[in-house]
Amino acid sequence: MQCKVGITTNPESKQVYWQNQVTGFTNWQILEIFRSKAAAKEYETAYALRHGCEAELGDSDSPITAMEPTKEHEWWYIYHFDYAPETD
Repeated sequence: MQCKVGITTNPESKQVYWQNQVTGFTNWQILEIFRSKAAAKEYETAYALRHGCEAELGDSDSPITAMEPTKEHEWWYIYHFDYAPETD
């Protein structure tokens, strides 16, 4: 099994997204919740390195444009899940 860790402001929709993107999706869990996106990204990176997980690249929950700032009081959830490695 491989693992992935990432951050999101909407864990329910992110869980559904990953269930449809990877094979063998299992062990979904919320690891931590932060008020600061920077703190969440720092935790995500440290967790990924410590546990050998792939960190989600990019910010899929980022605003679409600079004119759409994130809400000041959003919660950032750090999630983790396991999945089956792709085989050729």
